[in-house]
Amino acid sequence: MSDISIPGVTASKYKTDELIEGLMKVERIPRERANTELEEYREQQTAWREVNQHSITLRDTARKLFSYNNPFSEKIAESTNERAVTATATREALDQSFRVSVTQTAAVDSFLSSEIPRDAKVPEGHYVFGVGEGTIEFNWKGGTFTSFVEALNRRGGSLLRASVIQITPETRSLLVESLKTGANNRLSFSDAALTFALENGIIKKNDEAAIAVAPDALQTGATSNGIIDFSRTARARDSLVLEYTVTVTDAAETAITEETTDGPDLGKPGSIEFKGITIENLPSETALAESAPQVPPEPVTDNSVLALRSVRGVALPLPAVEGDQKQSFRIPLAEYGDVDALLIQNRNTHRTVSVESVKIIDPRVAGDYVPVNPVSVAGDAELRYEGISVTRPTNSIDDLVPGITIELHEPTEKQETISIKPDTETAKNEIISFVAQYNRLLAELNILTQKRPEIITELQYFTDDERARAEEKLGIFFGDTTLNGIKASLQRITSNIYPAPDQSGVTSLTQIGISTKATAGGGVEASRLRGYLEIDEKKLDEVLSSSMPQVKALFGYDTDRDLVVDSGVGHAIDAQITPYVQTGGIFATRTNGLGTRITATERRITQLDQQLERKEADLRNKYGQMEGALRSLEQQSDSINNFNRQNSPK
Repeated sequence: MSDISIPGVTASKYKTDELIEGLMKVERIPRERANTELEEYREQQTAWREVNQHSITLRDTARKLFSYNNPFSEKIAESTNERAVTATATREALDQSFRVSVTQTAAVDSFLSSEIPRDAKVPEGHYVFGVGEGTIEFNWKGGTFTSFVEALNRRGGSLLRASVIQITPETRSLLVESLKTGANNRLSFSDAALTFALENGIIKKNDEAAIAVAPDALQTGATSNGIIDFSRTARARDSLVLEYTVTVTDAAETAITEETTDGPDLGKPGSIEFKGITIENLPSETALAESAPQVPPEPVTDNSVLALRSVRGVALPLPAVEGDQKQSFRIPLAEYGDVDALLIQNRNTHRTVSVESVKIIDPRVAGDYVPVNPVSVAGDAELRYEGISVTRPTNSIDDLVPGITIELHEPTEKQETISIKPDTETAKNEIISFVAQYNRLLAELNILTQKRPEIITELQYFTDDERARAEEKLGIFFGDTTLNGIKASLQRITSNIYPAPDQSGVTSLTQIGISTKATAGGGVEASRLRGYLEIDEKKLDEVLSSSMPQVKALFGYDTDRDLVVDSGVGHAIDAQITPYVQTGGIFATRTNGLGTRITATERRITQLDQQLERKEADLRNKYGQMEGALRSLEQQSDSINNFNRQNSPK
């Protein structure tokens, strides 16, 4: 029995599949050529987009160097005691230095209750808490301390906060604290909150009389002393504060001449007149030896004119009085122990010391109540700025020096200096970023327009993926005039000379340590001839430290004073690249043109695929018919042969 062969299903013994495949291979040549063109167009489109992206990045980086937010106007503030006082400066701050001493920092009221049993409850009532002029009030139905604290915190917002502190397994304390610093933001209790605070040992009635001073003002002349007594001893444990104002003025010095002596004064000898004749008496004789002329004393200047008297009679010096302006002081007495008087010890030979507004206050007292266990007591920040006493309700002071915010952290032992300087580090980083983006774009242009593999191997900062990608697009725009023109323009811009505000200004990138360094030593390095910029960081640091305004002008300068930058490296880079990367620019036109080609090629490939399908189907149909006809002939041949074998004579 002959083999059964079904066209398109079983292998053909006539090898028609191979014949069809051979014919179709020839038919597919136009389609493969179109597909190759499509891949090239897509590769070129991707390359243009990457060039566009690198160009935009460089342009934006260059713009930052001459825009309103340029880094050359940034300021930094340095303090000689960062732990106690710091500062931040805006771009508007002037380069300057000033001295600051911190007497005390602004604080909040923070009160701790007595120990409370673990199972204690907060009774119902109308609770009112105050922080300065703000109030928090709510009705409480009664419940546990934890629930009460949660309810208070929900309503406290930015004014008040409370927390429960576990003291022992069976007792705990309630900490109530305001969230606003300043002497005017004292913590107060009203209605049920007052009863609650008194019963739980948060506050108590102030039964202690205030300490009076007598007199509350006193003036002492040169080389004289004075004393202001306290009505009772100010104990260190009470954390009282002494306040006073001092004025030191120059007094007229007594004129001492050689004629001034310390002998007896006998007066003038007198005279008599008779008929126009005047007769003068002789001076009286005392038979005493003539005294030597009085020698003027050596002038004495001493700024330490005030002291506190301890209960043991020891004088404890108070801060010195600098200058001749009226100065106010606020002295925490806890630092001096138990004291009972203020002493004026004026050893100056030509200065008068006046003390006024002397008083002793208890900062814990708020109305008729004082805290029992104060963690801290609300108070203003007190500092001296260039010898001037300043108070503020917060530790962040932004209205003392224009463009500068001073942050107070803790009291200082002496005057500290805050210096405002240009932020050279930020400017340096932005310049380095500009150079990096410039080199990255230049590397992209070199890869696309040249066919030298060493261009890729020279770029050591490339990752493996970036290197592989670079190898794929190496030289795909070889000889392209657009890209070569951009490269030449960028190199010209970075090597040009630019106008400066004055003759001593910086006029080129080379002067700040940025150049191509095309030659090194006695030979030439090929990699340095490709236009990449290099930075001499030491030179750049020096120029930024000494000539920041000149460096700023190098990247962007208004030559005609119309408030618009019209010169400089950054401005030139921006002007060069913008026509290429803007909407409808050169890069967009190239990309869109390739997009049109890609669309047309994809459409042509679709048509070719359809033609190939029809062609292959037609060939298979024709070869199938041919195979059918051949099998039919074979069958007829087999039938004839069988008939002949059966009827042939044996």
